[in-house]
Amino acid sequence: MTSRSCKLGLVLPVGLHEQMAAVAGGSATGPPPRGAIQDLYARAFTALLEDLDAGQPVVFAAVRGAKARVTLRLPDALCARIRARLEPLNLKLTDFACAAVQRTLSPHDGG
Repeated sequence: MTSRSCKLGLVLPVGLHEQMAAVAGGSATGPPPRGAIQDLYARAFTALLEDLDAGQPVVFAAVRGAKARVTLRLPDALCARIRARLEPLNLKLTDFACAAVQRTLSPHDGG
């Protein structure tokens, strides 16, 4: 049985998605394995949600500069958890996604 997924449209600073692709196993000769990028984003978002649930302080920095659109397919349950967290924190999806990605790419600086 497969789990349901939803499309999540992100707007990220230029280059951030490419950095995630590199961490997921992409290289100059080809893309990462199928599903690896979505899995990495799912782990990043889940880790941020768990930190928020645990009461950990999280900095949501302003997102400035040029941005690129990225569309991901993530499990419905994860999308619902993210959306449920956005309104009480008065956040946009871009703010949440950027914080999660930055924490994944630079774990010593904020993750």
